[in-house]
Amino acid sequence: MEIIIHRGAEEIGGSCVQIKTGQHSILIDAGLPLGETASTVNLATLNIDAVLISHPHQDHYGLIDDLAPSVPVYIGKIAGKLIAATRIFTGRTPLQNNFHYFKAGSSFEITPFRITPFLVDHSASDAFGFIVEADGQRMIYSGDFRAHGRKRKIFENFIKHPPQNIDLLLMEGTMMGRNGEKYQTEADIEAQMVNVLNDTVGAVFLVCSGQHIDRLCTAFRASRRSGRTFVVDIYTAWILQILSEHFDSTPHFTLKGIRVLARGASAKNHYLKIKDNSYFKQFINDIYKNENVITEAEIAATPHQYFIKNCRIDVLLKKLNQQQTGIIYSQWSGYLEKEKCKQFDWRLAALKSDSDVAFHHIHTSGHAFKQDLHRYLNAIKPKVVVPIHTECGDEYVKEFSSHHVKVIADGEVCQLVGGNNREVK
Repeated sequence: MEIIIHRGAEEIGGSCVQIKTGQHSILIDAGLPLGETASTVNLATLNIDAVLISHPHQDHYGLIDDLAPSVPVYIGKIAGKLIAATRIFTGRTPLQNNFHYFKAGSSFEITPFRITPFLVDHSASDAFGFIVEADGQRMIYSGDFRAHGRKRKIFENFIKHPPQNIDLLLMEGTMMGRNGEKYQTEADIEAQMVNVLNDTVGAVFLVCSGQHIDRLCTAFRASRRSGRTFVVDIYTAWILQILSEHFDSTPHFTLKGIRVLARGASAKNHYLKIKDNSYFKQFINDIYKNENVITEAEIAATPHQYFIKNCRIDVLLKKLNQQQTGIIYSQWSGYLEKEKCKQFDWRLAALKSDSDVAFHHIHTSGHAFKQDLHRYLNAIKPKVVVPIHTECGDEYVKEFSSHHVKVIADGEVCQLVGGNNREVK
């Protein structure tokens, strides 16, 4: 097998890895870069048989728009639904890709490759790594993973029963060049959220990904513990609807303690995206039932009763006493730094520096800390480990000195050769 990291060997995000054998090749992930990058990937020139998508974050799937409709795209079924939701609520046309859905632990073939997807603990739902086999060789693509989320048992079970005889491991290292997080686990996040909710006399807003189900569950639990109602926007309510169909632990918007802000200026954009789509007919009926819906006026009347997940904080703040408002920012801090990220949010950056708003950064990474990368690597014991999804590939050599580390550049061919005495060139 030959492995070519077209993008991801030298940056976080935009992952795109080609695996070749003979005249056949597959692509694992086809992501858009997160920040400024000099790398480019033209999928049309790669002559690939199929694409595997590890999880529904745009830095792993954002280029599939560029694929020919005939190219099969393999993805988890829930991940496919989440990507479709993103397209609908951002006003983009539905994807026309040739989707095929896989399940964790169920191997499938894209001749001559045999692929086995396995679930990982990550900040995205339905996130996977892959075991890829061909030519008598076995490699692992770790995908984005962590060991400190609400799905951490997945990680623990994986390292207790790791895949055997792995020739090469492509292992993510997002946290290699970053300091450890102030808060380590979702339990830490929940406890700190409760403190802020109890100490704030007005409304508190939550800023996090609407698809980060661990964080949404954490916020709902913190709301209950502090005696507040968790208020979500229409988009987040739809995500809860999707995920609660598959996971009993996901709070549905019809539960006591959750309301949907589905009326007013802050809800207008989301409503316009779905109002004429018959697929959402029952959902719309449900969110507007009296027991489920809440208005901006109700929040303004008693703001101290609410913890609010809404993408239009700027609109809602105009209706509240801003000096009594808190914001819990629960995302990577780089999104607030213009020079680091294309997804820079100038409205939130302005609120962060506003002296009238209490701004709290309460977050833990969706990626593994160094100590868990060691556990992962020690469990698998691959013949070779190759850094990916990292800005600090060179640090692997020193950090994982007891293992054979091969640092390759974007576009460089990494070749598995040999029979019983395999090596990497």
